[in-house]
Amino acid sequence: MDKIKVLHIVATGTLSGAEKVVLDICTNLNRDRFEPVVVCAGEELKGYYMNNEIEAHIIDISKLNPIEIRRLKNLIKDKNIDIVHGHDIKASISGYLASKRFKIPVISHMHASYYWMQKPSPLKLMDRYFRKKYSLSIAVSEMARSYYLTHNNTINPESIITLNNAFNFNELEKAKLQDRVNFKERLGIDRNKFIYGFLGRLIEIKGADLMIDSFNIVQKKKENTVLLIVGDGPERQKLEEKVRGYGISDKVIFTGYQKNVYDYMNIFDCFILPSITEGLPIAVLEAMAMKKTVISTPVAGLKDLMKDGYNGLILEERTEEALAEAMLTVYEKPELSRQMAENAYSFLYENYNINRYIERLENIYSRFVQK
Repeated sequence: MDKIKVLHIVATGTLSGAEKVVLDICTNLNRDRFEPVVVCAGEELKGYYMNNEIEAHIIDISKLNPIEIRRLKNLIKDKNIDIVHGHDIKASISGYLASKRFKIPVISHMHASYYWMQKPSPLKLMDRYFRKKYSLSIAVSEMARSYYLTHNNTINPESIITLNNAFNFNELEKAKLQDRVNFKERLGIDRNKFIYGFLGRLIEIKGADLMIDSFNIVQKKKENTVLLIVGDGPERQKLEEKVRGYGISDKVIFTGYQKNVYDYMNIFDCFILPSITEGLPIAVLEAMAMKKTVISTPVAGLKDLMKDGYNGLILEERTEEALAEAMLTVYEKPELSRQMAENAYSFLYENYNINRYIERLENIYSRFVQK
């Protein structure tokens, strides 16, 4: 039986949330039925996929360049692709433009509740135009789907389904984590310090500035605390200036972009998601899988995943005072924190396991292509 060839397109060149989802999909698909191919924008990400035995090609479609889209079109033809699966907006648009001549299904995967949808923008106009042309759109949570439909009333709601992000427990079981104490020492962190952690891109909607404001309040009351910020992005310089302004550079560590995220998550005592808006962030799933207490702002994507006080803390309002209070609660009530982390792990394993996710995605692919 011929395999169904699925082309996954990402518009970036480094590993982040959506790119990790693509990796999890490709490594868990039934290779007797499906053959995944990935297009990405950089050598680093290409190498990451190829190291996991996934065919990958570099075509940078981040600027919707006609030359790159033509290269994408040629790849689709040469590889006899059956389905195009675009991850986020530009990848989806490029995938449609490159494949429309061949009349193959295009699936658009929306990995966030996009902040730019709340106001007029060129990207919003493009998305409204192309969204109607896709065979199917996928949202990463039911709240993310509702958010999208609220800000785009021109499409049929039945054309957007929800496929909750999932966690790859298989990968975590294989991970060879470094010793926590030794890893802390490498970062210059005393073994007895309590570590609040953030993991993600340093962009405006991730809200790391609020976290720094709140930590400044906390560290005045709890001297035995450190804030570890893992990730990079355009907001980093501004955030570092804020830290210097507070005079807490000795208590806040910026690591930059890191590949071995599990080693960093492993030393967190508490994971913080200070975002303005989110879909269903992979970093939260990683934190729950590693039994870390999670504090989150009230973003839509976590409504079905977290229950306040049971498997994490969700702020009623997104303020530095509310976040600081939650951070102090986690520090001062270790037994409550431990129980919430255990509950989070159990809930995640039962409801957000990658095996169920892949089964549903394979059924979606099979609806469009039968071989």
